[in-house]
This record gives sequence, structure tokens and C-alpha cells, in this order.
Amino acid sequence: MTPADPSRPGALTRTTARGFVWAFGGSASQAVLGIVSIIVLARLLTPGEFGAAAAATLVVGFALLFSQVGVGPALVQRKVLADVEVAAAFSFSIVTSVLLALGLLAATPWVNPVVGLPPESGLLRLLSLAFVLNGLAAVPAGLLQRRLRFRPTAMVDVTSTALGSIGVTAVLALLGLGAYSLIWGSIVAAVITSGGYLALARPPAPLLDPRRVWRHVRPLLGFGATYSVSQIGNWMAQNADNLVTTNLLGTTALGTYNRAYRLLAQPANLIGGAADKVLFPAMSKVRDHPERLQRAYLRATSLVAMVAVPASVLLVVLAPELVTVLLGSRWAGVVVPLQILALVLLPRASYKISGSLTRATGAVGGGAWRQWVYAAEVALFCAVGARWGISGVAAGASLAIVAHFLTMLHFSSRISPGLLGAVLGMYVRKHALLGGVVLAATWGVAAALRGGPAVLTLLVAGVAGSAAALLYLFLARRFFTAELAVVGTLTSRKRGRKKPSGNIE
Repeated sequence: MTPADPSRPGALTRTTARGFVWAFGGSASQAVLGIVSIIVLARLLTPGEFGAAAAATLVVGFALLFSQVGVGPALVQRKVLADVEVAAAFSFSIVTSVLLALGLLAATPWVNPVVGLPPESGLLRLLSLAFVLNGLAAVPAGLLQRRLRFRPTAMVDVTSTALGSIGVTAVLALLGLGAYSLIWGSIVAAVITSGGYLALARPPAPLLDPRRVWRHVRPLLGFGATYSVSQIGNWMAQNADNLVTTNLLGTTALGTYNRAYRLLAQPANLIGGAADKVLFPAMSKVRDHPERLQRAYLRATSLVAMVAVPASVLLVVLAPELVTVLLGSRWAGVVVPLQILALVLLPRASYKISGSLTRATGAVGGGAWRQWVYAAEVALFCAVGARWGISGVAAGASLAIVAHFLTMLHFSSRISPGLLGAVLGMYVRKHALLGGVVLAATWGVAAALRGGPAVLTLLVAGVAGSAAALLYLFLARRFFTAELAVVGTLTSRKRGRKKPSGNIE
């Protein structure tokens, strides 16, 4: 796909909007598959086995942030990119990943106890393979994102989830491999992802001369290293609650909390993750046009809220039935943490858009230290909340999410003056009533049906809440003309046909 010319707003709008549809569709498919995985595996594995795998994944996820030093995103953000720079970045990515894999293999006996695993556990050693696979995939992923090739990327992601994270994991769980089934599933998924990205992006062959590699990688590391500092802070913020849980409450409690987090993560990643994936490269192309950046931010934020607000209400009201149907009665401890986390679905999905804006404009330094403040807030609030068990941890994490959302929105308003008031005013004018309408419909129907089959309550009340949301958006459509105009760009398929006037940017 040829990247859209930023001097042509309509062309970039259509490319961005259609890219969002594919990114959203890929995320939606992965979310559905994730729900299927949760349903199946909750009946095959215990909370302790989930907790052990989650603890090992924490270590690898953290170490992976050091393996790339932000080289992939630096390729996306760069205005002009030469093949030799891509080849150098590819070489750097592979070498650093292999070195970190060897380091983790050697350090496993000392790292295991830090996350609550026995010193002799082999989960981390097995997961060290993920470093090498990530090193192979990072640069191709950046190239595909830069080229706005979200359709084939989505297909690879869905395939890897279906075959690896679900297929292999479920088979091995049936064979009695316990926590190792989750690890092997992740590895198979990573093999499919890295192979698919390599085939699609076809990056230049890695350079062999270390001096040439360093000469061409060094300019990328200015942006990339600062970006990595921000990502490490974000990782700490996203996982401090898990670290607190496993250290203060144990791996079994982590397994229960992780199920609540995963259930909430499906809609959060579906909504905010897809928007961030598309908006970062699109905003990078118009970063020298402040007015277009602000319009893109406002419309993207409103579009996210149109989905996140109803989803949040549905999850809060129907959490008891959702957990019973998807996980079974032995996972009843997931209900209250899920409801607490669902309350902050909108700010959790929306702060990703602020991240897109700061990266696109190169303001990664300001975003980086704010991510570390966010991490400190999560750690502190969750540690205090742990006195009340995993529900207290969820409350602490939710409070930190709201604080970080406001912090990033304030920072974004410094990049684009007036943005803070515009976003908050938009929420009040357009989306507060939407949430109230969905709440009344869902709560009323659920209250009338509770006492009967949980699956019936879940389906009927869910349909009622969704229908109420659609009806509200239809009746109040004059307040959503800009958002609907963006959606309208997707209906014009012929190149010569006149396009709707709404631009996402």
C-alpha cells in the first residue's frame, strides 16, 4: 500500500479510516478468540497454573522492552527511511534479542523467586525463546505499520492467536502440561507472527559489519531510546498490579486477578489498541499541522467513547453472569475486580490516543517520565489496596488509570492548546447521556431476569443495552456528524466517487 500523501487530507482520512477498520477487525477477532481461550482454559487449568504462567510472562515482557530500544517505532516515526537504515535496525534487533535471551537463561534461578516462582522452575528458560522471535518480528512490524498495511497484519495476528495461543495451548492443557501449555502456546504464536511479518515486510538482509550497523542505528536510537524509557514505564504501570499481587497475595491470587484483567483487556485493547496502532503513523504524517492533529485527536477520542462507554456499562452490570457463563462457578472471585476495572474502561482506552499524539510529534521525553509517575501510582495504590485482597488491588489500579488519563490529557493540551477542555466538554455533551441510557436499559432487563439461567440474562440484557446505545446514537445523530462522517468515508469505494467531507484529521 502506498502511504497517503499528508497534503491530501481526504486521501489520508480514507487510508486511516480503512486502516482503523482492519486494525479494529483484527483486534476484534483476537478479542473473540481471547474470550474463547478464556472459556476453554478456565475449565482446563487452575488459578495457580494461570498465576505461574503469568508470573513468568511478567519477567519476559519486561526484558523484551530492552531488546529493541524502540527501533521499530523509530522506523515508523522517521520522515525519510533508507534501506540501509532498515537493514542496520534489523541487525541490531536480532543481536540484542539473542544476547538478552542468553542473559535470561543464566539468570533464571535468581529471577524466579522475585515473581513468586520456585528457583528450579523452567518456565522462564522456555520463554527465553520469545526474545529471539521478537527480535525477528520488531523491524518488520514497524515497517508494516509505517506502510499502513493493517489488513495483512491483522490476518497474521488472528492466525497466530487461533493456532498458537488457543489451539496449541488447549491441546497441551488437555494432555496435562499445566502452566507449560500456556508458555508453549505463546511460543508457537510468536513463531507464526514473526514468520508472517517477515514474509509481508521483506526487510533488507541484516548488515554484517558492526561499524556500519552502529553508524546507521545511532540516529534511530535518539527517538527509540526515549521511547523505550516511556515503554518501560508503561510496562511497569501495566504490570505493577500483577507484581504486587504475586508478591503480597501469591500466584493463586495472581491467577484469579489475571482472569479479571484479561476479561477487561479484551475490550480495552480492541478499542484503544486499534486506534493507537493506526493513529500513530497517521498523526506522524501530519505532525506539522496542529489544527489537523487536534481534529484527529478529538474525533478519535469521541469514536472511542462511542464504543467504550456502552461496553463499560455492560461489563459492570453483567459481570456476575459473564463470569458464570465464561469461566464457571469456581471463578466467582473474578466478579468484583472485573466490575471495578470495567468502571475505568473509557480512560484506559482513551489515554492511548494521547500516547499516539506524543509519539507522533516526537514529544516522547515528556511522555516517558509521566509513564513512570503512572507506574509509581499503580504500585503505591495497589500495595495499599492489597489489604483488601484482589478487589483492593483492582481499585488501586483503577484509581491510577484515571489519574494517568488526566495527566496525559493535560500533557496533550500543552502540545495542542485547548485540547483538555475540548475533550472533557465533549464527554459531557455527547457521551454522559449515552452511558445513562445504556445503564437504565441493561440494569432494568437484568434485574427482571436474574434468578433464571445466567446465559439468558447475559444475552437478553446485553442485547437490550446494545440496542439502547444504537437507538440513542440514531436519535442524537446530529451531535455526532463529525464522527459519522469519518465512518462514511468507508462506504465510498470507487476512486472517482465524491467522498464525504468528514476527516479524521
